[in-house]
Amino acid sequence: MNHIRTKTAIFILFLLIFNLKLFGETTDTTPAPYTQEEFPQFLHDLRRFEIITLGSMPFVTMDAAIVYNGYKFFTHKSDTFNPLATADYKPEEMKSIIITSLCVSAGIGLSDYIIRLVKRNRTLAKTRQENTGISIKEDPEATKIELPQKTETDTE
Repeated sequence: MNHIRTKTAIFILFLLIFNLKLFGETTDTTPAPYTQEEFPQFLHDLRRFEIITLGSMPFVTMDAAIVYNGYKFFTHKSDTFNPLATADYKPEEMKSIIITSLCVSAGIGLSDYIIRLVKRNRTLAKTRQENTGISIKEDPEATKIELPQKTETDTE
């Protein structure tokens, strides 16, 4: 009995010390927000690809099921056209619908990646072209020097 009281007292003492330590600290532990340079551009692109691919997956799967059900109806493999009736699909039909929707969703994510990559490269090329460091401005007070004309003896 005395042994249990000792363990309980140690446990309560531990909790008190732990709580005092927790509430005694006043340092700010808020993490700093991420900066644009903290992650490479490839990881930003990969994350966007993942979000778009997985985000489009439910809609593409629903559309693939509707198209497949319409195909079954028009080829007379099914008597009714109920786009949301997926309970009567066989396992291999369901597997093919899911694989098709995965491929289409990945295609949507990949096309978004390609479009953003082309836009980014065009913007970078335009920025480089504008920021070459060479600036030619017409000065109205400048003296214009004519280039020497080529003569027939210069060309021979």
